[in-house]
Amino acid sequence: MVLVRKSEYSMIQSLYAPWSLPFLGHAVSILLNLAEKEKSRALKIKAMECLIEISQVDGKYCSKVKTMLGDTFASFLPGVSITLCQVITGDSKQGQTVIITALKTWASIVTMVMDDKLIEEAQIRSRINPNSKLDGKLQNLIVKRNKEWVELTGSKFTVLVKQIAKVKSHSSWKVRQAIVEWAARLLEHCSKSLKDCIPTILEVLVGLIGDEYSHVALYSRKVLESFSSSHLGHECRPLVEMLEENLHQLTVSLPRLIRASDESQKLGTASLLSGYIALLGPNVNSLLRSSSHLKRLSLSLIQVLELDCSDVKIVEERTHLIGHGASAVNSKEIPDILQPKKYFRHFHDKKIYHEFRNVCRLLGYYGDINLLTDHFLDIFHDTILHKMQATLILNEMVMGAAGHGVHRGITKKKDKEVQHKIAVLEEIIKMLIEEYLSPINFLLITSASHDSAMSTPETRLLAINLVSHDNSVNSFNRNIIQICLYLEGIGYFAKVLGKRFCPFLIQTLYPLLEKLGDETAFISSTAYLSLCDICSVCSYGSIDELLKQNADYLVNAISLRLRHFDQNKQSPLVLKVILQYSTVEILPLIDDTIQEVLSSLDDFYDDQAALFMGVLNELVKAVSRWFPCLKCKVEETQTHNQCVSLMDELLEYCKTLRVSEGQEEEVDESHDQPSQEEEEDDSTDPDKKPPLPKHVVVVKEVMTRSKHLLSSKSPRLRLLVLDTIGYSCQALSTHTDELLPLIHELWPSYRQRFMDEEKLVIRRALETLVIMSKCTGDFIKRRTVTDVFPKLIHFLDKQAQISVQTGKAYLHTVAYKLQHSILTNIGVMT
Repeated sequence: MVLVRKSEYSMIQSLYAPWSLPFLGHAVSILLNLAEKEKSRALKIKAMECLIEISQVDGKYCSKVKTMLGDTFASFLPGVSITLCQVITGDSKQGQTVIITALKTWASIVTMVMDDKLIEEAQIRSRINPNSKLDGKLQNLIVKRNKEWVELTGSKFTVLVKQIAKVKSHSSWKVRQAIVEWAARLLEHCSKSLKDCIPTILEVLVGLIGDEYSHVALYSRKVLESFSSSHLGHECRPLVEMLEENLHQLTVSLPRLIRASDESQKLGTASLLSGYIALLGPNVNSLLRSSSHLKRLSLSLIQVLELDCSDVKIVEERTHLIGHGASAVNSKEIPDILQPKKYFRHFHDKKIYHEFRNVCRLLGYYGDINLLTDHFLDIFHDTILHKMQATLILNEMVMGAAGHGVHRGITKKKDKEVQHKIAVLEEIIKMLIEEYLSPINFLLITSASHDSAMSTPETRLLAINLVSHDNSVNSFNRNIIQICLYLEGIGYFAKVLGKRFCPFLIQTLYPLLEKLGDETAFISSTAYLSLCDICSVCSYGSIDELLKQNADYLVNAISLRLRHFDQNKQSPLVLKVILQYSTVEILPLIDDTIQEVLSSLDDFYDDQAALFMGVLNELVKAVSRWFPCLKCKVEETQTHNQCVSLMDELLEYCKTLRVSEGQEEEVDESHDQPSQEEEEDDSTDPDKKPPLPKHVVVVKEVMTRSKHLLSSKSPRLRLLVLDTIGYSCQALSTHTDELLPLIHELWPSYRQRFMDEEKLVIRRALETLVIMSKCTGDFIKRRTVTDVFPKLIHFLDKQAQISVQTGKAYLHTVAYKLQHSILTNIGVMT
């Protein structure tokens, strides 16, 4: 290496002359043998570095000398390229440095021999100065780089390039970066001589655009940007056609590749598809205008993005949203509420989904959004089996059309173009919202307890079709995911339009609140995040503010639907959500609506009591939350008054003591007191009570209706009523004149709950009794001792004989929890 590096120019000319080919070939052969078969990594690397030094690739010579070097090493090109290819694709245990060095050596020697400019110069020189003076043996060793040789060699190189391209999925980011450099050198120097290899080289770069290591991804994007800017003009139309053909071939084989490959290969395939669309850019429109190409691409995406609806937790998981305090501006800042995860049938890695999502957004960004929307809406209407995938793709394309979350964009659109496209998107979004919120699409059955009266004839027919083709869990899951996609789409539309979305609130706000009150966790969480997105883009500080500003519309909508409750049995859920997410300022606005709910409870006492009691339960919870400090203030005032009275007594005692000792004279102040007392007597009328606050009146009415439902046949309703009574006692704790008569009326029905068949009901009744005792003091003490304690003691005696013989498994039973609750609270109640 040192001898070659330090050689003079004349020595270099002599060393690489045609008559030196046998000696040079022997040296190259030895180095290649070491690189291939030597076990020492250091020696393998030194052999390849020596090969680079002998080839003089890095030498700063004129084009004449470089041409001579290329002619010389053209004789060794087959052996060098094949041997180094074997090293590159060999055992991964040889180490990343060996592979990186082999890639560098292969690219250096191949680009020196196959360089487009040097080949042209070599062809010119061979016509001017042919090597006719050499003998026959040397003449056979010399390779003439004419047009035929270049075409033949380029076609043979396709096999080697495809083999080397497999290294793009190597675990080391340094190897992946080295293969990007390898591809960049080939595209820069050999785009004509290796034209048959360009599709494979582009696949390497396109596949690495989404690499997890930023340096690799950025470098790949930079190389593609440089290549596209110089080769995607009008004069290079055949290259665009080649890319379109490759894209079409990939879409044809996409479903098979996704089904049959492992996760890493699936990720590479998805990344390749995304990169092709990004590389074509606006030219992808010509492909989409072909009906066969568009149909093939859309069906491939539909098949690949098939969602998995077999997980039972989708339908079983209940919501845990409590409402209070959920006033975030942006859903990204809410760590507790996560977007429900999408499960796909043919892949599981979320990176693969992100790649396909990027594909949809790139199509919306570069393609004709009107054409794509109409096409996927046709698929949406054609069959139920493709409805979920079509909805998902439509949502992502609309996001991409506005430039949201678009990656790998080679060219960026100007602001004016984006604004114009948003104006076009406004009409598309209007159409999609109407489609999503139509009863046949939006009112789907999501649980076995669904009431058939809550859906239209069309949705009932849809639900029958779904259940008939699949088991019930799958059909419920499918409907839940479909609704989630609608809700997610509305949130996306809000992000796209920004403040332009405000006029759409009159269509979307009520359905979103209705789904926010749904018991299914997937639906309520998605609705919540969509509302947060709407608050963010429409300049609402919180969901509370959003509800407050639109309360008149919401209250009117609820009232109208309550009048036709048979067709709108979800309407009380909207009021429940308003109570969950609002502050006390909303109470005067919904006062009439609360009265309508109470009247509706009286009208539908038999079959819909649980639905209305859920709303009333949320009402008393909200009252307890809105007026939390009243009892505290009263207790503080009483404590302060007690302290003041104690101080007055001490001062009076000291004064009396001094008077008795003759130190002070007794002063009669009685003549001043009557005047103040008379004024107080004149100003207050003891027979006239002040009017009760509205929230106290409402809670009284709720508690009055609760006593009739304590003996319901439904254990769930009994639990709900007991919970409501507990919160009502807390809300009325400062109005004992109103609370004590209500508890007196409740007591006959309430004490029967301690003999309930369900132990959960007994436990809840005990918890409610603890609250009552804290709020009423000694009022129910005697009743508790005579009516409740005998039943509890009987249960404890009976259960003690059982629990003494049980093991650790008993700790998880309802009987143990009731037993523990009684022993914990019995002292508090006495």
